[in-house]
Amino acid sequence: RVLQLMNLTDSRLAQAGNEKLELAMLSFFEQFRKIYIGDQVQKSSKLYRRLSEVLGLNDETMVLSVFIGKIITNLKYWGRCEPITSKTLQLLNDLSIGYPFGKSCWLVKLSAVQFMLNNHTSEHFSFLGINNQSNLTDMRCRTTFYTALGRLLMVDLG
Repeated sequence: RVLQLMNLTDSRLAQAGNEKLELAMLSFFEQFRKIYIGDQVQKSSKLYRRLSEVLGLNDETMVLSVFIGKIITNLKYWGRCEPITSKTLQLLNDLSIGYPFGKSCWLVKLSAVQFMLNNHTSEHFSFLGINNQSNLTDMRCRTTFYTALGRLLMVDLG
């Protein structure tokens, strides 16, 4: 239901968004990642069968694609909202370090990850264009973003 709600709210972000709802969804993604994505999760899990039936998400790679899509959407529309930007970047960072080498290769091959690696500018991600030198939070956000992208790029380069 959270993923269905996410699709609905993301389609309306150009008009308006709800910060608390976005933060709640990010918390859901973080917990989902910890529990259902990784080597110890059985691929025949009831969850993945249900996701396949309801949303057409057949495997972990497709779910990761949804996660990365949400990260890009948040960074595009919520770049001026520090709590959402920070939590979104933390999710990206966790995804970039949270997998054994083989799974990181899957993550890097996703078109959404390739988009981030090829378009890491303020034109696409507004939080990168904030030039307030005295704000450490903005600098931390940039650092987290580029650290995660650097990790993904190193996997891509082998």
